Amino acid sequence: MSGQRESIARWISVLHRQFQIYLNRELRDYDIQSSEYIFLVNLYEKDGVSQERLSANLYIDKAATARAIKRLEKLGYVERNRDPLDARAYVVTLTARGRQMRDFIKGKLISWNDLLTGELTDKEHSDLLNKIKRMSAHALKETKGER
Repeated sequence: MSGQRESIARWISVLHRQFQIYLNRELRDYDIQSSEYIFLVNLYEKDGVSQERLSANLYIDKAATARAIKRLEKLGYVERNRDPLDARAYVVTLTARGRQMRDFIKGKLISWNDLLTGELTDKEHSDLLNKIKRMSAHALKETKGER
């Protein structure tokens, strides 16, 4: 690849940082940080999973997952209990307070997505999504040492 191309990674980084700023602002009143919301979203899809599974699902290292889950537990959004099948592992479940945040958080994510893609045609949206998925697959292969 030519070194003359404008950096796509730079603009992805800008988008990511702006998304973090947006989420931090929108979730401030609930004391949820942009680094933590993704765990709640993952639990909304499948509640009652191990911390290890959350890490794997989200491609986040185990230490960062443990910190985020510990904080969300302290805030009353999740509970951690020993896995009855593996005493070394914890199962993470949403509390009533965590479940109550579902529609609010999902609404904020939809609003952000609409802001970013609202002016794209269906074809532009589909093409962009496919390209980002391909780029993500390449990035995952690289970081997992599969290239």
